[in-house]
Amino acid sequence: MSLWTLHAAYDPEARVWYTMDCDVPGLVTEGETLEKLRDRAAAVMPELLADNAALISDDRRQGPHQLRLVAFHESTIPVAA
Repeated sequence: MSLWTLHAAYDPEARVWYTMDCDVPGLVTEGETLEKLRDRAAAVMPELLADNAALISDDRRQGPHQLRLVAFHESTIPVAA
């Protein structure tokens, strides 16, 4: 099994989650929710793995593949005293 990791962050101005870093070559996407980001990443991942096979070690190229999504969200909100 090959485990791939996508690090995501939230852009509050654009109101989207986006790829900060991913070990799948070329995987850059965004979504209004984490679920949409995850689904978009999972949809393009097989093609990206095939297109970039020369950049991926033999042991990682073999499936089955799993995608781990690590999300970071930071916000500051006013709190009544």
